[in-house]
Amino acid sequence: MDATRYTGERSAKNYGFVDAVAHKSIEMTVTNIRKDSPVLAELETKGAIKITGAMYNLATGAVEFFG
Repeated sequence: MDATRYTGERSAKNYGFVDAVAHKSIEMTVTNIRKDSPVLAELETKGAIKITGAMYNLATGAVEFFG
């Protein structure tokens, strides 16, 4: 993914790069939800909802939420 800033090997074999791409994808998805849904964006602005991204860790079963 060109939007991902990463120094090092940019391939699917590199866990660090794959993780960086996944994080960027989540960030972009949250941004697009806010941009493409005025209703949800307004609800978030009013404090009625919170739009956030999260990533599930297959190794640990933990879910990491992004603010």
